[in-house]
Amino acid sequence: MEALSALTPQQVTFYETFGFLRFPGLFRDDVAEIAAGFERVFAAEEHGRLETFEDLHGAERRIIIPAFVTKDPYLTALIDDPRTVSIVSGLLGPDYEYAQSDGNLFDCESHWHSDIYGAPIDYKHLKLSFYLEPLRAETGAIRVMPGTNSVDHEYAKAVRRLTWDSTKLESTFGMDPRDLPGHVIESDPGDLIIWDFRTIHASYGGGQRRRLFSVNFRERMPA
Repeated sequence: MEALSALTPQQVTFYETFGFLRFPGLFRDDVAEIAAGFERVFAAEEHGRLETFEDLHGAERRIIIPAFVTKDPYLTALIDDPRTVSIVSGLLGPDYEYAQSDGNLFDCESHWHSDIYGAPIDYKHLKLSFYLEPLRAETGAIRVMPGTNSVDHEYAKAVRRLTWDSTKLESTFGMDPRDLPGHVIESDPGDLIIWDFRTIHASYGGGQRRRLFSVNFRERMPA
């Protein structure tokens, strides 16, 4: 197990300013077991998968399984893994709660969007994402628009408003959406990428069957 001490003040500042962080190799020693757990869930949930063809994904196929990690004991343990606890408590404080998970197979790209659908924008939500393929800019690596995690900043509010309808990105900005300003987070299996639900992100150029599962947390909400 890769050790992880408390987050540094610089990491916290970076995350709060730009809305994302990458931890290279944090789960490198666990990749084989994590990937095996992923495949176990998809094999067992043959009839519990949701197959979608949304405009957000260019009307191409995405397969998703909700409540993903709790369907496998090995993956469930990631919720309380010391590395997870260190990151989540460092960014949300000690009083946080698990906010579900999802597993995905992507045969598609993803246009610019945030993940605030159904999540109150005034509450902090944190996504921990495990990508199980090596991903680069031209092969589906996640890319983000830094600073769009802000609730109140006019820049962030404008980007959220102008990217809300993924079918209008090209007509709104007059260019291919993949050319909009953003930062590509290239990754290898074993890296952990985290971001705020509000951070605008996308993925372009990926191939078939790209594997991702995400574990979500939020500051505790009133009962």
